[in-house]
Amino acid sequence: MPFSAISEPTRQSSRVLGWDLLRGLCAFAVAAYHLMYWQDVASIHTLGSYGVYLFFILSGASLAYSYVDDIESGRFSTLNFLWVRYLRLAPLYLVLMAVALPWKLLKDGASLSLATTYLLNATFLFGFFNPSMNAVLVGGWSLGIEAIFYLLFPLLMLGFRRWWLASILFFALLVVQAGWIYGSFTAVGGYVQNPSHYFQAPAFAAYFMGGCILGVLKRRRLLEQFGNSFAAFVVLLSGFALLVLVNPALAGDEIVGWRGFVLSSVCFLMVYVATKLRVPSRLQKISGYFGDATYGLYLLHPVLYFGLVLIAFPRLGIDGPSQWVVSFRLLFGALVIGLAFCLAIFSERYFEKPIRKCFSGRSSNRQIRAAAE
Repeated sequence: MPFSAISEPTRQSSRVLGWDLLRGLCAFAVAAYHLMYWQDVASIHTLGSYGVYLFFILSGASLAYSYVDDIESGRFSTLNFLWVRYLRLAPLYLVLMAVALPWKLLKDGASLSLATTYLLNATFLFGFFNPSMNAVLVGGWSLGIEAIFYLLFPLLMLGFRRWWLASILFFALLVVQAGWIYGSFTAVGGYVQNPSHYFQAPAFAAYFMGGCILGVLKRRRLLEQFGNSFAAFVVLLSGFALLVLVNPALAGDEIVGWRGFVLSSVCFLMVYVATKLRVPSRLQKISGYFGDATYGLYLLHPVLYFGLVLIAFPRLGIDGPSQWVVSFRLLFGALVIGLAFCLAIFSERYFEKPIRKCFSGRSSNRQIRAAAE
């Protein structure tokens, strides 16, 4: 299935810390949405939806920024690229799949269908087969779709041989995306009864391609850094505040109508600002932590929450969060996010990163660094 930093590259890294910071904030936003929703505290649909959409923009930006020079110089290897991207997604995902397996066997029993689902997830090919229905892990649907974008990435980057061609490609994908969303919401039963129709790669293609454009602009140094970092931070935080303020009562309404137009535009604005953000030296280490923890935080918080609520608490005789006062639920959610964040940092530095280095083979240093994004 499908998921993927001072603003100019340093000697040690080609990462963009502004993107790392925003990526981490998105992971916290999605985790907060899930934990409030699962505990019946609040349903802030906009944080869940647009937190993930921002991931797609940031993914396209990071990949284009890291690889455009290799593509234009002829040094780019598609097979090598796909292997590096697989190494970015697979280690933690495979471990968590194994953790979830006993629960799935107990709940549904062993079957050919389960084996097929696990095979599709292990290869990240489930993005082609209703990712929202076939993801083994909560939130894994986005990684299946991300894997499709990885396959398309070399072709999309060919458009940057001419800027007018890249622009046409972006607007074409924007039309496809809008048409796909419209078709999903106008189908019988609408969005609520057709999640498998909506959660497909065409519904997010323009986000990824728009990110690629920002990444190439950044690599070409066509986006100068802001002189006022404080103002840039205010814009980023205001973007998240707007997501909360215009949250609709019904899930799905945040994707269409005026909300869909305004909030999708705000997402691109937030990534644009993060692209130009000069992260102060005192915050650079924090931004790096945010970037390192993003993937693990995204995958780990559901496993920790349901592991505690459905398995650990009943065996300890502890009532579930539904029996707690709201303040305790919020505290529990914050503790889950904090634990997931710490485990994500540990996993990235002492498990995932060493595996990438061990199995990256003859990959270039730039590709290995890009795998961390």
